[in-house]
Amino acid sequence: MDEIRWGLLIVSYLFLGGMSAGLYFVSALATYLQDGGQPAYPRIARVGAMLAPWPVAIGSFLLIFDLGKWYRFYKLFLHFEWHSPMSIGSWLLVGFTLLSLAYFWAWLPAGVIDSVVSRLPKRLRVLGIVAWPGREGLRRPLAMAGFPLAVGVGIYTGVLLGAVQARPFWNTNLVAQMFLFSALSTGCAALILALSLHRDDLEAREARLLYSIDIVLILLELFIVIPYIVHGALSPLAVRQALALILGGPYTFAFWVLFLTLGLLVPLALELYEMKPVLLERASLHPNRVLAGATAALIIIGGFVLRYVFVYAGQVSSFQ
Repeated sequence: MDEIRWGLLIVSYLFLGGMSAGLYFVSALATYLQDGGQPAYPRIARVGAMLAPWPVAIGSFLLIFDLGKWYRFYKLFLHFEWHSPMSIGSWLLVGFTLLSLAYFWAWLPAGVIDSVVSRLPKRLRVLGIVAWPGREGLRRPLAMAGFPLAVGVGIYTGVLLGAVQARPFWNTNLVAQMFLFSALSTGCAALILALSLHRDDLEAREARLLYSIDIVLILLELFIVIPYIVHGALSPLAVRQALALILGGPYTFAFWVLFLTLGLLVPLALELYEMKPVLLERASLHPNRVLAGATAALIIIGGFVLRYVFVYAGQVSSFQ
């Protein structure tokens, strides 16, 4: 059995980076959709903007400490190697983090900024420029600029694994697609969880949008999982042996029960149940906050388990 070099720090990095990408994507969509010249779903847009920068920042921090000699991380940015997934990903993460911070700033309430600035020493009051009222006009352009970067970060977490051709468990483009849809879904679930925990009720129109997005993403994820398994079963012996790690091997329970069943199928059934009045009866949606929060939590846990299984099982597999 090969040595496990990438552990929970890498798993957490892949998971948190993907979640930020999903948060930004859904928030940007809610900002882009307009109603009378204003965002049609302002609370989704605002909460997503407030949350998006922090998971990827934490994940990048963890990634630095996984480098061993963490203080040399700056060397990643001394050069740009267009043929290196690590180099491309490093610059992509920096660009996405900076853009998500700008998007966060654009959505910060004026009262919050004024309160912070008022507590600063007089010599730092010049920082009050961040309260520039025109920043609200940047929300939609930043949302549009963030769409490709969010998709790039979401898919990069899978490309990083797929680029290691010596590991048959990863050696397919389907991994990148699976990770992309999982990233967007976990970000959407994080928004559902945040809104369900808010003191105000989860509004029907908000739940309808978030459930609709997440149902589509989960279905897309399932449509990638199935071809991944079929592709592996029809591949050369080394790939079939790698696939056996989740077909009776040590990662079977984590993949089929924790990820596929509890992380995808159960949440999909619960969200379809919640959407039943809209889909079948053309009636109003009455979201259940407890059920919404539980569903979102299952999706988030499933997203983490997916990355755990792929990072660990991929390192165990080999073409030897």
